[in-house]
Amino acid sequence: MSDIDKDTVHLVRLALEGKADDVAALSRRLLRAVVARRPDLASVAKDVLEAAAAGPTRAAQPLPVDLDSRLELLRREQAPKLALEPTWPVPVREQLAAVVAEREHEDKLADANISPTRSLLFVGPPGVGKTLAARWLAAHAKRPLLTLDLAAVMSSFLGRTGNNIRVVLDFARRIPSVLLLDEFDAIAKRRDDTTEVGELKRLVTVLLQAVDDWPASGILVAATNHPELLDPAVWRRFDRVVEFPNPTPEEIASVIRQLIGTDHVSEERIGLLAALLHPRSFADVVRVVNSARRAAVVSESSTAAALERVIATLSENGDLETKLRVAACLVGSGKSQREVASITGLSRDTIRKHLGGVTTSRAKRSKGAIRREEEH
Repeated sequence: MSDIDKDTVHLVRLALEGKADDVAALSRRLLRAVVARRPDLASVAKDVLEAAAAGPTRAAQPLPVDLDSRLELLRREQAPKLALEPTWPVPVREQLAAVVAEREHEDKLADANISPTRSLLFVGPPGVGKTLAARWLAAHAKRPLLTLDLAAVMSSFLGRTGNNIRVVLDFARRIPSVLLLDEFDAIAKRRDDTTEVGELKRLVTVLLQAVDDWPASGILVAATNHPELLDPAVWRRFDRVVEFPNPTPEEIASVIRQLIGTDHVSEERIGLLAALLHPRSFADVVRVVNSARRAAVVSESSTAAALERVIATLSENGDLETKLRVAACLVGSGKSQREVASITGLSRDTIRKHLGGVTTSRAKRSKGAIRREEEH
């Protein structure tokens, strides 16, 4: 038999055995071989592959529902979109970009008999971008985003919660998609937790098996704010574990710039606000800045003026650590100790005591200027 005949026999065997992922991988390889012999079929082959990736027929299926409440167990975004390009620490962005790159080279991975990343565990405090990262993956991988609705899934009827989870997993497995299991710790708790009933303990086993067997056509993302609650066996089952820390002042400043757009706000004020908001989460930063922008529109004032009021309030109400961060930012921008003391409410003795090593602006001025400043 020729190679195409051998591949056809292999394809039929895989289909009869119900190995859908292997069938898809071999089908793509066969299609590339056809295009190599028949370049006139290239455009048709491209359409077939794009249609298969989108999965419009299967994605249009009704979402599964809880049998008692009739609430849908999943939320679906067929074509996720992002208003702004998210800001993440470099290690997080590199891992997410690597997953997307793998999806763009699925054919090469299939030829090497390697599966792309199928499962990711996102770990970090609330508001650092875990849910946003799942949406970003879905948008860039050109797949619908399916999000588990935990409120609908968790049933008061014994045995129903486990059944709901199984229905959700079975549904998502059949669709090339990104499935987000948010608040994963609620359904994958440690099996040695004596406060949990047997049903949820059995559910952990089901989830672990689902992660192990997740199809290469989809991506399963689990997110948790409480990694200490997860069953120890969870960690080694995921292809990637991505840790989301709270943002640095530089990353906060980047988000502020994106949010204010073309509104004129000085870099000094952006840096000052970033220092005041550190170490809050991205979600907190967005809330504070957007609240200021709304206030500016309502009062018909500038965004810069609204942010000045936010800076004043945060600085006045901040603790010593917060005020020292602001002082360091101001000193670094060239402010004198007198100006820093006026803005932060700190005494110059406190500023000298804690920031003596970073008062670079003092080093740039003459000794006479420093003497005159301290005489006041």
